Amino acid sequence: MEAQGEKLLQDLVSQEQTLIGKVEDAKRQAEQIVQEAQEEASRIKAEARQEADKKAEEQREAARAESEEARQEVLKEARQEVDTIESQ
Repeated sequence: MEAQGEKLLQDLVSQEQTLIGKVEDAKRQAEQIVQEAQEEASRIKAEARQEADKKAEEQREAARAESEEARQEVLKEARQEVDTIESQ
């Protein structure tokens, strides 16, 4: 009877150690998954920032071109008015 109790105790200790090992392995896997997710999130964030910067620069350039076009049109009209006044 005592031998059976000792064997049962050893089995329980062995199962506990096995479970502890599995829990520690699962914890390591979870930490790895979290790390990979953080790295992926950082990469996605950096790509989004680059895309936003690119679009912002394109919009700035379009606004500059539109502004210059309007400026040139105003100058053209002003020159025409000056020419009209000078020709009178």
